Order: sequence, then C-alpha cells, then structure tokens
Amino acid sequence: MPGKRIKGSGVLYISISMLFVIAMAMMPQTYSQAQGALAPISCPRIGGTLVVIHWGDPKSFNPDSQVDDALFAIASQIYNKLVDLDVNYNVIPELASSWEVAPNGSTFIFHLVKNVRWHDGYPFTSADVKYTLEAIKKYKGVMYGFLKMDKLVSVDTPDNYTVIVRYSEPFPAFLGFLAWYGTFILPEHIFNKTEYKDWMDPSIPALTKPVGTGPFRFVEYVKGDHVTLEANPDYFKGRPCIDRVVFKIVPDATSALQSFLAGEGDWLTNPPPPSEIPRINSTPGLIVNIRPVPSRWYIAFNLLNPLLSDIRIRLAIAYAINTSEIVEKALNGYGYPARGMYTPVISWAFNPNASLPSYDPAKAEALLDELGFKKGPDGFRYTPNGSRLVLRFTIFQGAQTEAIAAVIKEQLKRVGIDVKIEEYEIAAWENKVVKQRDYDLAMLDGFQGPDPDNMRSRFGPGAYLNMANYSNPEFGRLLDQAASEPDPAKRAQLYWKAQEIMAKDLPYLPIVDLVAFFIYRTEWHGFYWQLPGVAGLNVLERVWWDKGRPAVTSPQTTSPAQATTTIIATMTQAISSPTSVISPGGVATTSPPAQFGGVSIGVIIAVIAVILVAVLAALLFRRRGGASGTS
Repeated sequence: MPGKRIKGSGVLYISISMLFVIAMAMMPQTYSQAQGALAPISCPRIGGTLVVIHWGDPKSFNPDSQVDDALFAIASQIYNKLVDLDVNYNVIPELASSWEVAPNGSTFIFHLVKNVRWHDGYPFTSADVKYTLEAIKKYKGVMYGFLKMDKLVSVDTPDNYTVIVRYSEPFPAFLGFLAWYGTFILPEHIFNKTEYKDWMDPSIPALTKPVGTGPFRFVEYVKGDHVTLEANPDYFKGRPCIDRVVFKIVPDATSALQSFLAGEGDWLTNPPPPSEIPRINSTPGLIVNIRPVPSRWYIAFNLLNPLLSDIRIRLAIAYAINTSEIVEKALNGYGYPARGMYTPVISWAFNPNASLPSYDPAKAEALLDELGFKKGPDGFRYTPNGSRLVLRFTIFQGAQTEAIAAVIKEQLKRVGIDVKIEEYEIAAWENKVVKQRDYDLAMLDGFQGPDPDNMRSRFGPGAYLNMANYSNPEFGRLLDQAASEPDPAKRAQLYWKAQEIMAKDLPYLPIVDLVAFFIYRTEWHGFYWQLPGVAGLNVLERVWWDKGRPAVTSPQTTSPAQATTTIIATMTQAISSPTSVISPGGVATTSPPAQFGGVSIGVIIAVIAVILVAVLAALLFRRRGGASGTS
C-alpha cells in the first residue's frame, strides 16, 4: 500500500515539524554577550593615579546592607555585580556572562564567568551568588523591596558556575533592579561564618578591609580624607590601565570645586552650582559632559491636608508654576521642564499623553476665585474666614533645592499664594516629611529607573516614599499588575494607563527632569559614560591616562574628549538614539524585539519556514512514492 505509506510519512513529518516549532516557542529567552562588557581590557597607555574629588565618607564597606550613595562609586571598583547597567541604563553582563529567562518570567538562569578570583585568591563560584541573594533576603538589604524578596522561592546552584533564581510569580523588572544598586556579590567564604551574628557583625574583617572581585583592590581608608585603591593584576577582564584610584573626600561643594580647579583632582563627583558649569568648561584642560538621567525634581502635595485634598487647589498650583522659568533661573538651563508623570528617559514606559497642566496663571487665578480665596489689597489671597492663604513648602538643604524653591515661591506669589519655605538637613527633612507627613508642599528628587516598577516605591499605595498619601485603588492595581506582567507590550500599556490616572489625580507635580554632569580633565579617557554597552555605571576599569607609559596592546575605541559642553537640545532628542533605549523589562537589548500577538517575529518566521519544509517533504515523498508505485 505505497499510497497510504507516503501519506503517513507526510503527516509524520508535519507532526515532527510542529513539535519542533512548539519546542522552539517554549524555549526560554536567552541573552548572551561574548564581547562588549566582557571584552578584555585594552590599554593605549598604562599607569597613573586617578584622583576623584568625592563628596562623602562611606557608611560601611558592605554595599548591600543600606542606602550608602557615598560608597556606591567606591564599591563599583572593589566589587562586581552579576549584571550591571551601562550609561544608557541597558543591562550588561558582569559576573554572569549570559542568562536565560523562563517564558513565564519567574525563573532566571545565570551562567557565571569561570576565571574569576576574589582579591584574596579564593575562586569565585555560584556559592557566592547564592549567599549574597539569600543574605539580602535574610538581613533585609537595601534592595529587599525592589527585588521582591518576599516572593523569592529559591536560589539553586546545580554546579559552581550556574545559578537558578526562582520567584513565586513573574518578575519582569528583576534584571534591571539586580543590575542597579545594593546587589554587589559578596565573598561567601568571608561573610558566611557561624561566629558572625549577621552580615554587619563588626568582627567581619571585610567590613573594614573589603575583599571583592572588582578591578581595584582596597588599600586604605582614612575617614574624612581619602580611600585608596590599587589595580587588581588578576582581574578577570585583564589588569586595569591605571595603577591607582584615590577617592579624595571633600563634602563641601565649594571646597570641592576649588580643589578640582587647583589641580588636586581629575574627576569631580561633587556637583557644583549650575552657574559654575560655563566657567569650568571654559578652563583649558577641563571638560563637562552632560547627559539626561531618569531622575527628576517633583512636588508632593500632602493629601492629608483638607485644603490640598481638593484637586482644584492642586490644579491651581500646577497652572501657576512655570517649569521653563525654573530650569532657566534656578538651574541655568541645565535640565528639562517635566512633561509627564514619569521620566521620559525610560522611553518605553513613558506616556506622553499623560501630560501635565500647561503654565496658565489665568486659569490658576480662576480656580482660586472659585474656591473662595479672594485677593486682598496686599496681593495675597484670603480664605472665607479672613485668614491668609499660606502654604508651608518643606525642602532639604542644597543649592539647587534652594534655588528652585525660591522661583516657585515667587511664581505662586503672583497668583496670591503665600509660600513659607522651611529648610532642613536631609535627615530632619525625611523625619518631618516622610515619617511624620508634617508639611503642605514638599520637594524632592530621585532616581525613577531603571524600571518603571520604581513607581510603586514612590507613588504606590502604602509605600514609604509615598509622602503625599496618594491612594487610588485602580492606580495601585495597575502598578501591581504591571509588576508581574511578563509581556513587555502589555506592561507598557499598564504603565501608560497608570500615568493617565495619576495625571488626572495630580497627587505629585513633576517639575524638572535632571541631567548629570561629568566633570573631568581631558587627559583622562575611557570613562563609563564614554563606553555605552561596555562599562558599568561608575566602573573605572578601562580608564587610561595620556601621560601613562605606552602599552603594546591596541587602543580601545573611545571618543576623544572635546573641550565643549554637550547638552542635548530636547529630552526627546536626548533619548532618541538607539543606545539610549531601555528594552522592556530592562533586558539587554538595544531595541525590543518585534512582537506579533505576544510571539516574536523570529519565532513566527521559524514556524512558517518549518511548515514549508514539511509540506515540501510530503510532496516529495508523494511524488517518489507515486513514481515507485507505477514502475
């Protein structure tokens, strides 16, 4: 029965092909970058000491235990993370050379680099990763909430170079937060000893003499003066180009600038007043690079105040504030007037339709009239009971906060609102605003990346930083749903809806999207902001010096420093380049893969190709079978 045999073979081929296609679709997403961030360090010149004018003392040398911004730049030289963020906030490899994400987004498999050693000579293995992640969960490290440690099911290590992280629900923001902050891998052989009560036990030697896997080894720390690091000759990417990095601690911004201008440092991390930027940039041998960052200044309305719980007063204030004037007068033009409820730097999640009220003082005055706040002969408005309309504006100390608050005070005065500025040092401000909710208006800034799930920590119902006491059940539901939605396109839609609700409720008023200043001497090269896709934030492993001794290796590709300020004209222009796009879920791609109905175009093409092959094979067998049957 040749005819039946041929027909059965065709069905078999098609069936096998379809099984193959289904298997392809079920395979986890895999991300691998053999080059880029893991490429061997190549030094045009060798040697030299980079002096960083640094703004503060570290609180400790455990970079995962608490918020410690002063330690972050230092720790980035001593330690490595599994994955890191580049200057465009893309996830790039570090101790993990590649990783896979299960289709449901709840399981992550990391494949570790194999030739890594701790500074004391011990080999780095998956045990170090397991200890670090479990310690963050056990001791409630600074990233406990962001990493959703209450949903972490297990960290398994099937061998020395594989780590499997399992969550109880999809967690698309995991990679982005893992690459961000407070996730440096710690040495298990040092920290995990029974005699220590926890990872901050004072008897742990690494808390005073840290041991990492990073490009520089710890040498000494003199409180209030400096931290010295030296090149790690056994670094797994190769020896760094420079011999030493010295973090010179100068907390006062004015003194820091003077020290830098006097030639006592090579990189100034203590930001000067914006008014000083042109002077610095016009100084021979110095350069200022400027980039937009996903941080913004914004105002919180205290919704516990019955007056401010009325949307009309919040709208009136929004109409009365001219954000362009704030950027020009308070920030010397260095920044961007806020346009929406979320940072446009994380472009895939930014909803341009959730726009802010445009500057319109006439509308502000009309709303205040409607509320019954009539203007007196002194130009200020008074409540129906005859008391002046006064709002307390609570800020923390700083040149920028003071300048912005002064402009806002003047703008609100124009529509008759009397603003009393209350200024506190940061700890007192946090106690009064965040903990006690004792304020009318409060101003703060903050990093809102690398993933929009950060919105939950700032604006979500019940969040510690939600000092406005904003609580809209639908808004909270959308944020929760987006946090566990594995489909990037659906996630973006949820965040867009959340921003539209927030724009309508207006519990917060974004003011300015910030820029970062990179201020350094032109004789230095290879900084992380010059190497997108290659160097992690703050990592100095590829920095080299014009005055170093010649090296025999070929030079790395970097853009030569130019003594001009580079400020991008608009925020849209700033984020339009492909390298500045953060892919959905913070995954390391320069642009999101094309999708059709939740399935990638690549899979669809593969399906079509395999089906065509199967059909052709069936036809071929039919013809051969037919020929055989008639011979």
